[in-house]
Amino acid sequence: MRGSGLSIEVLIEYLTLFQKGDESINARKEILIEQRKILINKVEEMQKTIDRLTFKIERYENTVV
Repeated sequence: MRGSGLSIEVLIEYLTLFQKGDESINARKEILIEQRKILINKVEEMQKTIDRLTFKIERYENTVV
């Protein structure tokens, strides 16, 4: 889980639930689903930024000789 990119707070919450055993399976799954949504949003925002930068770079490449 350390390499998953989750915040320390989320990891602590997840591990606390994990220690409770099978009764916390649904709660752990919900944490992972929510964190995936957050990461997907971040990726989408990063892609928009990359697209804007690419556009600007292409404009420079087309105007600078």
